[in-house]
Amino acid sequence: MHISSLTLSNYGIYHGENVLNFPARDGKNVFIVSGNNGYGKTTLLTSLVWALYGKLMIDVDDKYRREIYDAGGYKKYAGAKFNFISKLIYEQFLKQNLPDGWSNLKELNGPLYDDLLQKAKKIRSYSVAVTLTDLKIPAIPCNRIEIIRNFDWERNEDTVTILIDGQENELTKEVGDEIFINDFILPKEIAKFFFFDAEKIVALAEIKSTEDKKSLSRAYSEVLGIKKYEDLKTNLEDIRIRFRKNSASEKDREKLQGLQKETDQLKKLLDHNAVQLNHLQTERDNNRQLSEQFQEKLIREGNSISLDELTDLKKVREKLTEEYNFVKNKMKDLLDLAPFAISGEIFMQVKKQYEIEQENKSENINPGIIKRKLENLAGELKKNLYNNRIKDAAARQILDEFENSLAKTFLRTDNENSSKTLLAFEDLEANEFEAIYNNLKYSFSHVFRQLIKDHKNNRIFFNKIIRKISLAETKENDLLIKQIRSSKSEVDNKVVQIEGKIDAINQEIGGYQKEIAIKAKVVSELSKKVTLDENDKLKDETAGRLIVQLDEFITRFRTEKKSSLELRLRKELNLLMHKKDFIQRVEVVIESEVIEIYLFDRHDNQLNTESFSKGEQQLYATALLKALVDESNISFPVFIDSPLQKFDKNHSINIIRDFYPHISNQVVLFPLLEKELSEKEFSVLLPNINLSYLILNKSEYHSSFEEIEPEKLFNKYKKVSEDVHNY
Repeated sequence: MHISSLTLSNYGIYHGENVLNFPARDGKNVFIVSGNNGYGKTTLLTSLVWALYGKLMIDVDDKYRREIYDAGGYKKYAGAKFNFISKLIYEQFLKQNLPDGWSNLKELNGPLYDDLLQKAKKIRSYSVAVTLTDLKIPAIPCNRIEIIRNFDWERNEDTVTILIDGQENELTKEVGDEIFINDFILPKEIAKFFFFDAEKIVALAEIKSTEDKKSLSRAYSEVLGIKKYEDLKTNLEDIRIRFRKNSASEKDREKLQGLQKETDQLKKLLDHNAVQLNHLQTERDNNRQLSEQFQEKLIREGNSISLDELTDLKKVREKLTEEYNFVKNKMKDLLDLAPFAISGEIFMQVKKQYEIEQENKSENINPGIIKRKLENLAGELKKNLYNNRIKDAAARQILDEFENSLAKTFLRTDNENSSKTLLAFEDLEANEFEAIYNNLKYSFSHVFRQLIKDHKNNRIFFNKIIRKISLAETKENDLLIKQIRSSKSEVDNKVVQIEGKIDAINQEIGGYQKEIAIKAKVVSELSKKVTLDENDKLKDETAGRLIVQLDEFITRFRTEKKSSLELRLRKELNLLMHKKDFIQRVEVVIESEVIEIYLFDRHDNQLNTESFSKGEQQLYATALLKALVDESNISFPVFIDSPLQKFDKNHSINIIRDFYPHISNQVVLFPLLEKELSEKEFSVLLPNINLSYLILNKSEYHSSFEEIEPEKLFNKYKKVSEDVHNY
């Protein structure tokens, strides 16, 4: 499938008719549409989504749901897309053509109303037209399909026209335009994988709630093709129930009908709850956004911290106080040793006296014992000297000198002792003295310096925290701050209440689903007792056989898709990230209606995608989209806004070289030149670029497209930027 053209007429900032052509050329599948911020890149992407889905665009992405909710509903949202200049032209037309005294076209009636209505038809509306080629629609050979969605600003309604090879077709009328687009072109549930803002898809890496996971799981089922087989199985099961209704006895038929009625009622309640859930989630998101706005106001007014942050600051203050007391006590312990450190020379004299006394103490042994041992030692030495044939005179001299040395060392008399006992430390006192000495020698200086440093840092941080707390508490008395704080608190409480309602509805939904499953089981058991006539029996057996085969096929298909998706995602992640083998293993777990994707590193540690940097989260989401698009086998163009917003240079080159040219047969990028896409990066992509467009802005309400040869795009952009700057 290929989008050959996109035409915007008076849509948003695009006044008049503005056409983008996307010709198909082999090997040139990338198109660039660029312009400065505010010129209409995002508007262009939104126009495409609106053209295909209209009010159903809320199912494509939460972004559109929030925008429609903020606008006050779809009609107000769509009405606001009418180009401002076109609106002025229409109002001028009314002034010139309405009779005197009339201010509104709706007040008129009769022929005059019909005539003016017809004359104003073209100027009171806007439209977006999408032309698709290279499609394959079952049972309908076609070369081109045009989808034209028009919004009538006066009547406040939109209409869609689908032309197949220039003509309206019975199929589109029979199934309905919206269903035709959804079933034969691109299901709205998976459009988010083909039209996306690359900066905002990081949300895929931060999905936490069960409902978000279920929603994503349904989209996965669609994009992987699983849902079609599950729907087919459900239809076959419904057919079997209808057979039994027709063949059952009056009593069994009534029971079956009752169960079917109850099941239908439960399904309606499920749908009702799903709508409520949708509204509540939108309301919650809007209140969160409002809370952020109040926080911004607090920052602007000089109070940049929330009550929770103020509480956290007070906790930090308490912790710093505890650390201060700890350091102070340690300092006190060290200060007890300070006198010893200060009187270092005297302390060393005491140490010397202590060592002498210890030596004297150890020498205080029975002299007789020492003498006998020395005599034995001398005898052994004499024997060795004679055995080694040392002359008698020499041996005698050695023995005499040895005996004299030993006697001086071990057999000194009290008169020879050079030191008196002054300290006389007991064992406990000696141990304490040794401890003090070792402390002073090995750790006192280092520990003391570290404690001084810790004390200083503690006081610096403590004073900063005190100033922040003082400033915040002073600001809290400001009347405006109090009012903003009160409004923020009220909104935050609403968010909590809404989340409580969401949880309650989710529980209800779970209960309804359980009841439906129970009733389905009862219907199945009751159906077995019903005897079918010959005609229906054969059909029923065929349907039953097909259901069994589908069950086996779906199980096998899920397993294959699971394994295939794991391999593709791992390959894409390691291809895009510059860290070698950053992801060693990917595990996809599909349980009931929830799908989970786990990433593991080379050490088999699970990686938390929420803790990734924004750039890494965008890479993860981008790789996931690529893997899903490849698995879907749906050949549909991919449109990407802000394509390189969060990437560094290494990642950008990987994305440009390995991702964008290969994600689809047609890729349309909306980059901000020189900021998101440098000239060097553009040169890497250049061999794949088919056409490039520059969005030119004539005024706040008027943008248009200019086709530029890719090689000249940057030169043209620089010239236009210089002209704007000079102007």
